[in-house]
Amino acid sequence: MSRSSRREGARLPVLSHMREFFPEDAVVIREITKDALGEDYPLSLFHDIHGAWPEGFIVVKQDDAIIAFIAGILPARRRARILMLAVRDSYRNQGIGTVLTDEFTERCRTRKISSIELEVRKSNAGAIRFYERLGFHIRYLLPRFYTDGEDGYKMWKTLP
Repeated sequence: MSRSSRREGARLPVLSHMREFFPEDAVVIREITKDALGEDYPLSLFHDIHGAWPEGFIVVKQDDAIIAFIAGILPARRRARILMLAVRDSYRNQGIGTVLTDEFTERCRTRKISSIELEVRKSNAGAIRFYERLGFHIRYLLPRFYTDGEDGYKMWKTLP
């Protein structure tokens, strides 16, 4: 990641590093997804996401353990979509999500992507504030978007 894309104070913890997802990461990614997002997806989903856009599936490791990830795809020409962003509980509020999102955004810029979209639970005020700080805004309501029937918001960010 270029230093210019990092926000002031948003750095990975010491001894952490970022890399692309490897297929053998799927079991750990599934565990983090269940813990952080409350969703239990089949392992094949993570392989499919990786297959759709390998550069858009990024993990953070510390001491040989995956502690966070972001996964996105390119659903249309010049548009990216963040499908999941999750950080293990014990590593939250350390800027890891910001660093991951900044890296994802930088990879989008490299590909001349003009916008990034994502969905977030309507009840997840912390995530909404997080994404708003990163330049996303709520575009519209998604009624009953989640498997449990909860509404979501479509959020959007235009890249310069």
